[in-house]
Amino acid sequence: MTLRLADRYEAAAGLASAISTYAASLGIDADPIARASGLDPDRFDQIGERVKLDRLCRYMEALALISGDDLFGLKSASMFTKGASGTFGYALLNAPTLRDVLVFLGRNMRKISNLKICTLEIGAKDAIFEWTYSPLIIHRDQYVDMTLAQTLAHFEPFLGQDIKSCRLELERKKPGNINLHKQLLGPKTRFGATINRLIIPASYLSRTNPNADIRLHKILVQQIEAIPFSPVDTTDTVTSIRLHVIERLASGIPSLKDEAERLGMSARTLQRRLTEAGTSMQEIIDDSRKEMAQNLLTETTLSLSEISFQLGFSAPAAFTRSAIRWFGKTPSAYRKQPSSPD
Repeated sequence: MTLRLADRYEAAAGLASAISTYAASLGIDADPIARASGLDPDRFDQIGERVKLDRLCRYMEALALISGDDLFGLKSASMFTKGASGTFGYALLNAPTLRDVLVFLGRNMRKISNLKICTLEIGAKDAIFEWTYSPLIIHRDQYVDMTLAQTLAHFEPFLGQDIKSCRLELERKKPGNINLHKQLLGPKTRFGATINRLIIPASYLSRTNPNADIRLHKILVQQIEAIPFSPVDTTDTVTSIRLHVIERLASGIPSLKDEAERLGMSARTLQRRLTEAGTSMQEIIDDSRKEMAQNLLTETTLSLSEISFQLGFSAPAAFTRSAIRWFGKTPSAYRKQPSSPD
């Protein structure tokens, strides 16, 4: 299996424990598809195991295509057993209040699934939980649907029918049929957002879970929070910069000075390290753009102007010139060529 930059992002294997069960209910043997995606399905039921997030997302998208159902991820969540994610899941099950659930997610969500952004803001009116993934994780709609339905199931003891008062904004494209999303995730679910966002009235946060074991919750929280958070970019300097550049392409490409400050060194020291590694800041930016261009051209239906924007080019013409230099052909011609297997 070729290790790609996207493979640095991981998720808890237990999150996938229900996928093959749901696929089997549709008459689909999912295990060969998992293996073809670079995953070992035998690990899905092993607490504490990790899997490559991008490959898990691709696996789910493949099953959605095979089943002909864009709601595959959302439906598969019904097969998920609460607590299958181990200590993390049992901590949620035993949270005494809804506030405890949200605070726990805000502090520890990145330990179960590598996220680019994970923030919680509790105000006088609303609690707002936001999250998103690296741009390298392109095929994530089914995964987000599944994990969100799994997470909201933990809100049921607190909210019940009041889930209808919560608002949910999703990055994913609006599915052809939104009824199940409205039914399972709430009627105030919207699509095409810039970031995934859950908004809960602050007045709900003090609601209690009658089945919570408060002592057990505290013990499990201590165990989870004792696990050190390891960002995916804590590797070699070049890889760290590449991952950060890819995250920033559409919002403002960092300079050598920016990266030096982020890494806690002088610009001169960083320049020396890049030279020793046989590269430069400009070459890293160019390579990052090329990798994302390949992904977006071959794996999405985004327009060329939208791809140009996501790559941080000032104009589509600049993207075209770079594509000709990278691939020997225009973006449209590159997109039309047969894709090579991973």
